[in-house]
This record gives sequence, C-alpha cells and structure tokens, in this order.
Amino acid sequence: MFLSTKFLGATVYMWGHILASLLVIVFCCRYFKNFRIDSEKAFLLAVSIVPFAISAILITRNFDNTNGAFNWVRAVVFIPVVIYMLAIALDMSFARTMDFLAPCAALHHGVAHFFCIFAGCCQGYPSTFGIWNVKQHDYLFPVQLFESATSLLVFWYMVRYAKKKNYELHGISYAQYLLLFGLTRTFWEFFRDNTEVRWQISIFQYYSFAAFVLGLIWLCIVVYLRKHPEFVEKHKILLRDDVGELTRIKMFLRKRNI
Repeated sequence: MFLSTKFLGATVYMWGHILASLLVIVFCCRYFKNFRIDSEKAFLLAVSIVPFAISAILITRNFDNTNGAFNWVRAVVFIPVVIYMLAIALDMSFARTMDFLAPCAALHHGVAHFFCIFAGCCQGYPSTFGIWNVKQHDYLFPVQLFESATSLLVFWYMVRYAKKKNYELHGISYAQYLLLFGLTRTFWEFFRDNTEVRWQISIFQYYSFAAFVLGLIWLCIVVYLRKHPEFVEKHKILLRDDVGELTRIKMFLRKRNI
C-alpha cells in the first residue's frame, strides 16, 4: 500500500482519479464523432463533466455517516441531473448526450477504483489469498480489483453495443449502465467489509439497488417509446433526440405561446 506516498502533492490514490479523468476526456474526444456531436460542444462537455461529477459525489457524501467520502455509488443516480443542466447550457440533446457519456462513467469507475488498493479503502474481508492492507494489518480479499475489472467489462460491452446499433440508442445507454452497475455493485458489496445497517445489507447496497431500479424503470420507458412511435410523434417536441435541450425548451414555450 502507498497510503502516504505523494507525487506533486497528490497521493497515488488521487493520481488514479486524475488518470481516470484524463482517460475519460481522451475517450470523449475520440468517441463524439460516432454520435454526430459538434466537436466544440463535445470538448466542453468532456472538460465540464469531471468537476460537475466530483461536485455531485462530494454533495451526496452527506447522505449518510459511513466511510468512503469520495464514493461514486452515492452519486450515480444523480449524474443525469448534472448532464441535463450541461445539456441545456450547451444546447445538446439529453438522450444523445447520455448515450455518449454512459461508457465514460464505466471507464472512470473501472480505472479509478483500481487505485483503492493503494489507498487501503473499500477493503474486502480477511482472506488467506488476499492482499496485505496496511490500515487493517491483515490480508484482505481484493474486491476492489474485481469491481474494477467488472466496470471495465461493462465499458467494453457498452462501446460494442453502441457500435452494433450504429450509435442510434435513443437514451438506452445510461439505463443499461445503471442496470449493470447496480447489479454488479450490489453483488460485490457482499465481499466488502462494510458496516451492516439492516438485514445484513450495507448502506452502499441500498444505493446500488436504487441505481438498478432506476435503470430498470428508465429501460422500460425507452422500450415503451420504441414500441409506440405514435406516442413519440404526438409528443415529438419533448421526445425527439435530434435537437438540443435549450432549443427544445424554446420550441415548447413558443408552441404554448409563453
């Protein structure tokens, strides 16, 4: 473990988050063309999403009294709210933007969570084939590595799925991410040494299951809209994904004579 080792004033753990953020920005800069997003807007979005996401994480850490102040699982269900505000500011389609950014969430989580090993946090239970943890003075199951690998597999799947659908996803991508993230995180929490709060379930499993439920609801809505194009046509001002959110709001207000 490198609990106190610092380089340029940051620990190895924080450099992991910095590396993950840089990889997300690079990925966005190469990925945006597939969704026919304006290059300037894609760059502004990629640069803006990191501090906005970090702010969401820091705000949601006040939801409970557990450890893990920089934990992604609390904020994952609130990220769409952040993206919607950015979509309005940049006049980008919310659904297309979420499809574009969903793999980025999995990529960042997969890379950043790997470095939890070096911080000694998010530890598993004592295990004879575990990794030495300086904080706990014991060999612990490396659940961080397995969760990191799982997130990277989710990232790979989402990129492949988007390519298979020719990047015409109509809002389904982040629903898939919430489903897969919620399911896998809930599973790996059983291997993590957390304070159990009720029915042998940790607080982070409640958050993870909430993400799964939200993803399921989101996915059901997307499937319904796909099977009922007449509903989309009737409410095309609100549901079409080829216009920016600021433009959509102006069109809606103009139609209502407001």
